[in-house]
Amino acid sequence: MRRLVLLIALLPFAASAEIKERIAAVVNGHPITLSEVEERVAPELARAPAAQRTQILKQGLAQLIDEQLVAGEASALGIEVGDDELQKLVEQLAKENHMDMAQFREALTQQGLSLDSVRDSLKRQQLMMRLLQYKVKPRRVSDEEVQAAYANMNKNGEYEVRARDIFISAPDGSGPAKESAARAKADAALRRIRDGESFAKVARDVSDGPTAKEGGDLGYFRRGQMLSALEQAAFSLQPGQVSGLIRVTGDHGGFHLVYVEDRRQLAARPLSEVQEEIRNRLAGDSVVKEREHYLSQLRKTAQVDEKL
Repeated sequence: MRRLVLLIALLPFAASAEIKERIAAVVNGHPITLSEVEERVAPELARAPAAQRTQILKQGLAQLIDEQLVAGEASALGIEVGDDELQKLVEQLAKENHMDMAQFREALTQQGLSLDSVRDSLKRQQLMMRLLQYKVKPRRVSDEEVQAAYANMNKNGEYEVRARDIFISAPDGSGPAKESAARAKADAALRRIRDGESFAKVARDVSDGPTAKEGGDLGYFRRGQMLSALEQAAFSLQPGQVSGLIRVTGDHGGFHLVYVEDRRQLAARPLSEVQEEIRNRLAGDSVVKEREHYLSQLRKTAQVDEKL
């Protein structure tokens, strides 16, 4: 179920029972209602304070305006997504979530979504992709650009760190009492370390982590190999330094303490090994820029009357 939520997080949520006919914008004669905007950003509105409501609505409206412009351009160019193709995309989405269609429909219902909303979202994605493939072509990246990017990438050098971790478990939903007890246990561990005890000994004594018996030893790791919150702490510390309490949420959430033992420079990968990787990244960056330029041009030539 959690994977399904991630896959369809960008889909509009079911409309509320209250009917709102206020017009948020008119795009080339096609209205976008306030209720459509609210559906698009429902999760963000539910989490954000009231002071951010207008900003969130404007962001959602901008997305819907772009989609309306893309739909209009696609229609003018004869770009279509047929019903059979949409059905295959829906079935593929269900398969990726390890469900048959009956299970998928039930899961959507539980999330307040309809199969029609999924189809509409998939159709918008396909139209956007095909239009951009038609209009936006990746440019040729020169060897000189690749060499410059390689030099910049290795200017400061990459390194890896060896760190230790103390983990005190406090998963989401465990309740205020366990949260408070876990925080107190983590605070006590940090005091012991600051009072002179070795991090490894304290880890063996109190850590709930899988490396507790090894004194919390995580070994050497590079960027992108560790939980982001721990990575951020490890790469911001010098050898011999220990972090403050790091709160991590989720089913495996809790409090972490990170201690860096060592950092060492990594030998740069040879240009011959990474040049195609760099070339593809630069080409991809250019497509992103051209995509935004193309959408910007659509906005400039369209008749858009925003009313939010």
